[in-house]
Amino acid sequence: MSEDPDKDGSDADQAETPDAPPPRKGNPIKEMFLLAALYLPMGFFLWFFASSLLMVPTRLVVEWLLVGVHGDVFVSLFQDGYIFELQADQQVRNPETGQMIPLTWIINPMIYAWGMALLFGLIMATPLTIKRRLLQMLIGFMVVSVVAVWGTYWEAWRDVAFLFGPDVGALIDETWHTPTMIALFYQMGYLMFPAVVPVATWILMNRDFIEREVLTGRH
Repeated sequence: MSEDPDKDGSDADQAETPDAPPPRKGNPIKEMFLLAALYLPMGFFLWFFASSLLMVPTRLVVEWLLVGVHGDVFVSLFQDGYIFELQADQQVRNPETGQMIPLTWIINPMIYAWGMALLFGLIMATPLTIKRRLLQMLIGFMVVSVVAVWGTYWEAWRDVAFLFGPDVGALIDETWHTPTMIALFYQMGYLMFPAVVPVATWILMNRDFIEREVLTGRH
């Protein structure tokens, strides 16, 4: 019997052709973000549990900026847990007793620092060595602390400029701040930086991983 040449050629081609790589299962980036979402509850728990300690660097820098640099406006800054209590160099009337008391109010810096929990989830979900993971967490903490300093600083000036009446608002006339500048920088620190900066920080720290997975996933 004669053998089928087409069949022999097909067998030879199969023998010479190297094994094709197995098809990729799933999208690594999507899987990583799903894992990050699972880490988020733990991140928020640790973030809130250690909030008093995490806010210490923010308080030290804000205290230096407000009380140290602008001591003619701000008298003191006190930390109670994670809450900052500010006192301005201005007397206001107590509506209950009618007596004049120092202007005192509180600021919650945690509303600017929730990116710490977000970064925790992203970093824990990224395939990294322990040393690199700890380094990224330290960098993320410092970056988000800067965001918290920015937000707290400009919220303090927002309160002085707009919330306590014209007598207190006149205090900014002796500084280089303007109402427009205060409003703009406060909105940036409240609406944009807390959400954008942590994600951008994670992308910059893991750019090689993201580019490798995205480009590989295109094939």
